Amino acid sequence: MKRLGTVSHLHGKSCFVVKYDTPDGTPLNKMMNLQVIDKSVRPVGKVVTVFGSEKQPYFLVRIFRELDTAQAKKLVKEKVYVK
Repeated sequence: MKRLGTVSHLHGKSCFVVKYDTPDGTPLNKMMNLQVIDKSVRPVGKVVTVFGSEKQPYFLVRIFRELDTAQAKKLVKEKVYVK
């Protein structure tokens, strides 16, 4: 399990934006399509897009349908991870 970053905000009803916390030299394109999990190791979504600068990238994560809007809102300002 590797930390992806902190959820910045929701983007519509089906996505949220994650600010990458720990640039460690991993190529950003290797993060595409990885499953995103929360601190309780519950799957919450999948990385679909990388944007921003190379020094401060952001990820757009598509939220899984099993996660309702209230649960997604609780993830804002929380750290998320990739498997």
